[in-house]
Amino acid sequence: MAERLEVLAIIPIRGGDPEARHGCMLTLGQKPILAYTIESARASRLITRIVVSTDDADVVRVARQQGAEAPFLRPKELSSQDVSLGRVLQHALLWLEEREGYRADLVVLLEITHPIRPPGLIDRVIEVLLAEQLDSVFVAREERHEFWYFNARGALERVQPSEDSPRQKLPPLYKEMRGMVTVMRADLVRTAKRLGERVGLVPLRDASSLVDLHDEDGLRLAEALINQGYPDQA
Repeated sequence: MAERLEVLAIIPIRGGDPEARHGCMLTLGQKPILAYTIESARASRLITRIVVSTDDADVVRVARQQGAEAPFLRPKELSSQDVSLGRVLQHALLWLEEREGYRADLVVLLEITHPIRPPGLIDRVIEVLLAEQLDSVFVAREERHEFWYFNARGALERVQPSEDSPRQKLPPLYKEMRGMVTVMRADLVRTAKRLGERVGLVPLRDASSLVDLHDEDGLRLAEALINQGYPDQA
């Protein structure tokens, strides 16, 4: 069933993002950081189109060199940091519909801040959405530790109150990693939403789930994994 669907991958990049600032694309392993996400999308069996949404002409050039489409420049009003990701995805989807008559069934969000993805991960997320008839599915880092937070009174509380017990018996908690892979029904994206009522996740404990370029050590970890021969992207 999935092979008959139009599955659109959207890679959003602002020209002002640290990874693509002032026309200088961050490099990783002698390749522009964007190349890794495009390679992952191109390796998917189910993605049918790859589009980069950006407000920067230099990012457009890099995207096209790496085999993705960049058919438009994102308008300025959608390029500030306070604009929701849902509006950015909506703009890309509606632009393709209105200018080209292109209609997607599913939208796959991929962000360059997660340059390393396990082989087959994208297709696995798509397949979960289809098999379970969900609105959206994202990748999440699975953790089995004791987590704490400061409540409104400033006191420490466990996220899940429990007695001390072996780690393997703790119920898992999940850290959403939307930028690694999030798959959504296109009808949801048309309303500028990212998560619908029926939401699922694909748990991940692979080392790649620790790579996030929003964190200071993310780039060093990504470089270390590549130098150690981390599996080719898929």
